[in-house]
Amino acid sequence: MKYFLDTEFNGFNGELISLAMVSESGLRELYIATDCWKPCLWVKENVLPIISLADATPFFINQDRFGQRIASFLYDDPMPVIVADWPDDISYFCKALITAPGQMVAIPKLQFHLLRIDAYPTDLPGAVQHNALWDARALHHKAMPFALSKTERDEP
Repeated sequence: MKYFLDTEFNGFNGELISLAMVSESGLRELYIATDCWKPCLWVKENVLPIISLADATPFFINQDRFGQRIASFLYDDPMPVIVADWPDDISYFCKALITAPGQMVAIPKLQFHLLRIDAYPTDLPGAVQHNALWDARALHHKAMPFALSKTERDEP
């Protein structure tokens, strides 16, 4: 199954703040976040005020637990495909999977699909840019027609 990914982080190469994934069906979502103690000005003004919304509230955990939550979310999928619209999202996702030198959470197979499209502007009702869950939802909404392989598009 495909999962549409977005992350928010504290400036260029800064610490991961939040990570969200929306399943291909749109029925399953993961939204996790951690505290950002020294946010850069842009994050302070644009990300932190909207990190928790009535319809997009993250599960707050320590950053070192992100990988375990991701693994639990993907547990029953034999070949998850992570779809992102920007390389940093994939980088932060992969870093979250690493638990110690030479060790990672138990995800036996994983694929990535970088799809360079802009999720915004979107006609998705309620979308709030720079909230990781809403950005993952907007990517899902915009990318689904493009994220299918040629074979999947051609099947009745």
